[in-house]
Amino acid sequence: MVEVSAGVGPVVGWGILGTANIAARAFLPALRGAGGRAVVVGSRSDVRGAEWAAQHQVERSSSYDAVLGDPEVQAVYLALPNDQHTQWAAAALAAGKVVLCEKPMALDGAQAQRLLAAVPVGGLLWESFVFPFHPQTALISGLIADGRIGDLSEIISEFHFQVGSSANIRLDVARGGGALYDVGCYPLRLGRLLFGAEPVRASGNAVFDGVDRDMAAVVDFPVGRLILSAGLHRPASTFTRIIGTAGELRVSNPFHPRGFDTVELWADGVQEDSWPAAAGSAFQHAITHIQSVITGSVAPQHLATGDALAQALAMDLVRASITDRLSS
Repeated sequence: MVEVSAGVGPVVGWGILGTANIAARAFLPALRGAGGRAVVVGSRSDVRGAEWAAQHQVERSSSYDAVLGDPEVQAVYLALPNDQHTQWAAAALAAGKVVLCEKPMALDGAQAQRLLAAVPVGGLLWESFVFPFHPQTALISGLIADGRIGDLSEIISEFHFQVGSSANIRLDVARGGGALYDVGCYPLRLGRLLFGAEPVRASGNAVFDGVDRDMAAVVDFPVGRLILSAGLHRPASTFTRIIGTAGELRVSNPFHPRGFDTVELWADGVQEDSWPAAAGSAFQHAITHIQSVITGSVAPQHLATGDALAQALAMDLVRASITDRLSS
């Protein structure tokens, strides 16, 4: 049941599966900014769950199954290791919950297809690519549609950061670790969104140290190409160039823009215009949308049922190009 606060309106109750850093650092602040309620966190360890709930101002802790059975939980944020996403997303949907599942939702196209086939009629599932909900993405799409850069022909996009510990789960191949799964998926999702099409070819390479710790690929679309670079072992950068026949957009952070990030319009080597990022994190804008869907205010956008399989197949294409190169 959705709680109603006096003078505020419906408040959506959320459960969290997993105690990953992204839940504490990104999801919970965004949830509070969006006016949601952090009801319960699920953990495999009673002690860990109770400590995490107290530290991050979540009302209580419990098991995964108990979170899914909690009548005060309308929506579930799934922050488990990559190899557990489809299992628990399916369980949450079967329990009647709205689901926001961390990316990648599935490790390959076959997994994605099985999960999506099990979504009940009326079920609501989102993969946690939250940047499409941020106003900056609408700005970029509008500038392209208005012809400000001419015809879109190329996107050059990177997503790098440094993993601090050798025990980090991102470095565990058995849990779905690696640069492509963790951050290479973002430029690929951006390319699919802006080109409005699916990739047809890819040529990639990677440096492996248990997992692909650094990777790059050229991904061909019917009307252009994406050049992506991603990795887990260098200073953070998400710089992206969106290039057309008459100019380009230079975007400091298309994925999780903050107040100091910008979109710049350049033509003939001259900066013609610049826009600061709108207020609110991408997570906050996504959660606001999901809660508005739950309370009946808006129709859902960017549902995984319409996008996640195509994203998984695009990931398969890039990963296969790396595997083929390594085996040749």
